[in-house]
Amino acid sequence: MKKIDISTILASAIHESKNQVGTLLYQLQGLKDSMSKNDLNQKKIISIEESLKKINDEWVEYLYLYKLASDGYDLHVDTFLLDEFLDDQVFALQPSAIAKNLELEYTCDSTLTGVFDERLMTAVVSTAVYNAFRFAQSKIIISAKKENGFLIISIEDNGKGFNPIDDEQADEFLEGNTGLGLYFAELSATAHITNDVQGFIKKESSATLGGACLTVYLPQPIDEGF
Repeated sequence: MKKIDISTILASAIHESKNQVGTLLYQLQGLKDSMSKNDLNQKKIISIEESLKKINDEWVEYLYLYKLASDGYDLHVDTFLLDEFLDDQVFALQPSAIAKNLELEYTCDSTLTGVFDERLMTAVVSTAVYNAFRFAQSKIIISAKKENGFLIISIEDNGKGFNPIDDEQADEFLEGNTGLGLYFAELSATAHITNDVQGFIKKESSATLGGACLTVYLPQPIDEGF
């Protein structure tokens, strides 16, 4: 009997489930449009909708994770204006933030550009923001800048932050207690390689909001204005 490739089967199942969630979201949108804004069930519908959106985004992340881990993903890098990229992320995630009574905003230089895979970074940012939704007290900020040959994208919140760890515990902490989302962010960052320099992530305290901060470092071409 031929050996079953269980990872491929799981990836196919996830893809099918993602499609079903997409169909449910479409139907839910139609139901929401048919209701009056004063309908008492509107809040319940919105809550269900946001939960389905999160599940859908997680399925997308798992599919990318499978492809990254199996070397089946071809990186598609291009140059993007960060102001537009981050504005798109906030626009997509704003309904979920509003549903949780959280303020979500972004900040970057309006002329800042960066070279990266848009699909991967969209998934990384959304995963990090969804994680911040769980801990933020009132505010989340996404920011971007260039420094020392890297494009640096940070997602910060004003929650309780991380427990301090020493340098010897850092690797173990990153590998064992951060969850699949951070593993996906790490694989996505390390997939970006420019002039033999590899991307990476940092999980630290937010200097701006005092809570947690996930920072993604993506190496940039030398001629990108450094």
